[in-house]
Amino acid sequence: MNEQLIVKNFGPIKDATVDFKKVTVFIGPTGGGKSTLAKLAAIFRKSGLLNLLEADASANQILEGYGLDGYLKPRKSYVRWLNSEGTIFDFGKGGSNKNDIKEIVDSIYAETFDMKDHELERHLNRILKKKKFQHIPKSFLEEAKKKKEEIFKKYIIESIIKKELYTSSAEYIPAERIFLSSIENSWAGIVRDDINLPKVLVDFANTYSKARTQVKKIDIDFLSLTYIFKNNDDYIKIDNKTNIPLHKSASGIQSTIPLIIAMEWLSKQKDILRSFVIEEPELNLYPSTQTSLLTWILTKCYFNKNELIITTHSPYILSHLNLLLYAYQVAEKHPDRREAVAAIVPEASWINPKDFACYHVGEGTVRSLVNDELGLIDNNELDNISGDKADAFDQLIRINRGFARA
Repeated sequence: MNEQLIVKNFGPIKDATVDFKKVTVFIGPTGGGKSTLAKLAAIFRKSGLLNLLEADASANQILEGYGLDGYLKPRKSYVRWLNSEGTIFDFGKGGSNKNDIKEIVDSIYAETFDMKDHELERHLNRILKKKKFQHIPKSFLEEAKKKKEEIFKKYIIESIIKKELYTSSAEYIPAERIFLSSIENSWAGIVRDDINLPKVLVDFANTYSKARTQVKKIDIDFLSLTYIFKNNDDYIKIDNKTNIPLHKSASGIQSTIPLIIAMEWLSKQKDILRSFVIEEPELNLYPSTQTSLLTWILTKCYFNKNELIITTHSPYILSHLNLLLYAYQVAEKHPDRREAVAAIVPEASWINPKDFACYHVGEGTVRSLVNDELGLIDNNELDNISGDKADAFDQLIRINRGFARA
C-alpha cells in the first residue's frame, strides 16, 4: 500500500511531500526534520492511534507522545496522511483534526444501531429479571443507556476498522536506545518515579523489556558475539569467553543490542505486520558494521513483508542501499546468474527499486535522491552528501601544487 505524507509549516518542515514505500530512508543534517517526518509516519501507521481518535483527542494530544506537540501552529500548520483509498487523517490549521475514521464510525453507528432508549431498557429489564442477574443494581440500566453509543462505537473500531484499515502497527526505535543498555536494571525505577523521559523511549523500553525475556540467547555474527539474557541481566559473550555485562561493552554494541533484540522478537509475531521506524541504525558503529547491520535489518524486516523507515547521517548506509538495489536488478535481468549474485549479497536483503524511496531532508523541505530511470540513489547525490571533505582535500592538493590561489 502506497502512502503519502504532506506537511506544511510544521516544526522544521516548511513544505514537504513524501511518498512512502516498503523501504523509506531519510538523510540530512541534524535538526533538518528527518525524525519529524519519521515520527509522523509512525503516528499514522500505529494502530493505537484509533484509541486516541475514539477518545476524540486533539491533534496536539496525539502529537505529544512523540515530542511533536508545539509544532502545530494555529492557522499555519497542515499535516495530511493519505493511503491508496484517499485521506485518512488531517491535522488542519488551528490544531484541530479531521479524520475519515471518525466519520466512518459515526456513519456505521447511525445506520446500524437504532435501538431507542425505551427499547433498550425493556430488553435489559427482561434480562435482569432472571434469577442469576437479580443482584445487579437498577442503576445499571441508566448506565447502560448512557454508554450504548460508546460501547457500540468501540466495537466498530476494535472489530471492523482495525482489521480493515490498520493491518499493521508501527514500532519506533529511537536513537536514545543506548540509554537502556547503560542503566542495567534501573529502568523499572525510572518508570516508577515518573522521570520526564521521551515517551518514544519509554515505549521502546517496555518493548525491549518484554523482548529480552523471550529472546534469551542469540548469535550476532556480524558483531562476532552472542547475546545472553540471564538472571534478569543482559550479557554478551565474545569468542566463547566470559560473559560481559552489556553496560560494560562498547558503545556501538550498547546501541545495537536493544534494536536487534526488539526486532528479533517482533518480527516473529505473525499476527500483525510491522512498520519499523529506526533512528540512526549506524550509531557508534564502524562503517562495515553499519552495512552488516542494515543487511540484518532488511532480512528481518523487508523480506518478511514488514515495512521499514530509517533516518540516517551515514553515506555508508546509502552506498550499501545502492548495492542492495543493484543486486536485485542484476538478478532480475539475468535469472541464470541469481545464485552468483546471492553469493555476494544475501538475497533476503535485496531491494526492489519499486519498493524504495530515499529523501534528503533539509532547509524545510525534502528532495528525492533516487534516479527513477536507474532505480538507484543518484551517484551525484551520493557525491554531494559525502564529497565536501574530498573537495576540500582536492583544493589543498591544488594549492600545494600551485594550481590555485591560497
